Amino acid sequence: MNGTKYKYFIFAPPIIILFSIFFPIINLTRITLNFDPFKISNSRGINYSYEILSYDNKILSKLSRKFDIKDNKHLIPSFLKYSFISAEDKRFFEHNGIDLIGLSRALVSNIKSGYFKEGGSTITQQVARLIFLNNDLNFQRKIKEIIISLILDLKYSKNQILKIYLNNIYLGSGAYGVNEASQVYFGKLIKELTLSEIALITGLAPAPSIYSPYENLDLAIKKRNQILQSMYIDGYISLDEKNKALNEKINLNYQKNNKELKDKLLVNFILKETNSKTKNQTNFKFLRIKSSINKDWQETAQELTKSFKPNNIEVALLSIESNTGLIRTMITGKNSITNEFNRVTSAVRPLGSTFKIIPYAAALIEGIKFSDQFEDLPTCWKDYCPKNFSENYQGKITLIESFKSSSNIVPLKITNKIGLKKIINLANKFGLGYKQKMEEFLPLAIGSYGDNLLNITNAYAVINSNGNSYKPSTLEKIESINGELIWENKFLSKKILDLKVNKSLNKLLEKSVSEGTAIAASIQGEKIYGKTGTSDGNRDLWFIGSINDLTTGVWIGSDKNNKTKLSSGNAAYLWKKFISKIYDFKIEK
Repeated sequence: MNGTKYKYFIFAPPIIILFSIFFPIINLTRITLNFDPFKISNSRGINYSYEILSYDNKILSKLSRKFDIKDNKHLIPSFLKYSFISAEDKRFFEHNGIDLIGLSRALVSNIKSGYFKEGGSTITQQVARLIFLNNDLNFQRKIKEIIISLILDLKYSKNQILKIYLNNIYLGSGAYGVNEASQVYFGKLIKELTLSEIALITGLAPAPSIYSPYENLDLAIKKRNQILQSMYIDGYISLDEKNKALNEKINLNYQKNNKELKDKLLVNFILKETNSKTKNQTNFKFLRIKSSINKDWQETAQELTKSFKPNNIEVALLSIESNTGLIRTMITGKNSITNEFNRVTSAVRPLGSTFKIIPYAAALIEGIKFSDQFEDLPTCWKDYCPKNFSENYQGKITLIESFKSSSNIVPLKITNKIGLKKIINLANKFGLGYKQKMEEFLPLAIGSYGDNLLNITNAYAVINSNGNSYKPSTLEKIESINGELIWENKFLSKKILDLKVNKSLNKLLEKSVSEGTAIAASIQGEKIYGKTGTSDGNRDLWFIGSINDLTTGVWIGSDKNNKTKLSSGNAAYLWKKFISKIYDFKIEK
């Protein structure tokens, strides 16, 4: 018995050692064999190249699609293919995923230096790191990298491996893949890149932060020149092509007159809407998207909002063309470049007094007149005892005076009289109550319920379009690369209000700006229709206003829902500054 135990004791360590060596290798092999490159090659959900234009045909954004690994007809442009091969892996088409010559050279270099400084990695090995591993410099990772590379080379063609590499390599400035690098650095589609531009992008691969043209243009050009020389020596370009590329001036994206709009969330919003219109048509590899965005207005709004103080306060702004539903401006936050949260669509916040237009609309529909009087005095409904702002009460007051002063008591009395169901049904017709379902709860009459800037701005756009409701959209039409019409906006509308009621609502809104709580939005000589709104603790500050055929909503507040020392007058004044700039009105500061 003891002998049997002794045998187990002798054989146990070797078995454990062998298991610890071979199990990770077997597991790594299994993971690599099950790897599906088609799932990562289209990580942004866009299977087409696109060009987004403003309403007046200015370029807003361009992006080539990732290379299609399944489609052999989706070719890598020759200069692009050979620039990376010449710079990163000269024997790419000859080795089996591992370049023994390169590995030997790296090994000698590492022995001489006394530490691991050079990897001798092929493009296939770089793919192994990109997808399965990391960039840690150690021998254990190198062994894993070699095993994965050998399997990848067996499983996929050289062309597929190169596509995976070009789709996923990080090239600095947030660009993953050459398609994004082409957009970031030059505002171009891949097929539009020159040889010089391709060589500069290729030069970013070893160290994007070091060779970034935005950080050190001279060093980036020096690296570009080295790659062009290498391509010439390797026989991929002619002497004339090399010299022409060497002499070409680098014109980066930010230097162009018609530079792209730096607003990722707006572009994503346009693309999401585009996808919803083309979801049943998958055969298009390029889309020309005619958006409704006014680029000049968008940039004006970006400049105004990014300088808004204090720094811990955020801003959102949205302009809708009332008679079409087309979105002309969308500011999702103060910093359009780094912003990750769409405050126009995703921030559901208490609407405050901007919601009061609904009970007043219901009152007019029910036949209540401007001259009808209500008691604006402290009132309780069971345990609910609301107050007016600053606790000012006016006693008997007409409908129009109560709206102008933004009474809380009167719209609550109107709602209690008409019934919450009718108020909710009317709000739903205006497009409110879908982000946060309305319950029969009396305080909703004065804006305790939450919605987003898109929906409340569009509700006011209904009133500015004679009671017609349009679905907000950033799209005018979508075409193929050959100009074939794929989708076009038909500007369909629904009638929400009759003309008499709508005219009366506009009178209320005009009085609110010219004489009431929204006077900070008034512009001498201009008719403006609007309403301010404030939630408890001045956490949310709103102004929704219309002028001509444009309805613009402004929200100001804290993402953390903190109290602020600002007022809705700040939102009204920001609205006025924006409108004055886009229409060239002169205003007193």
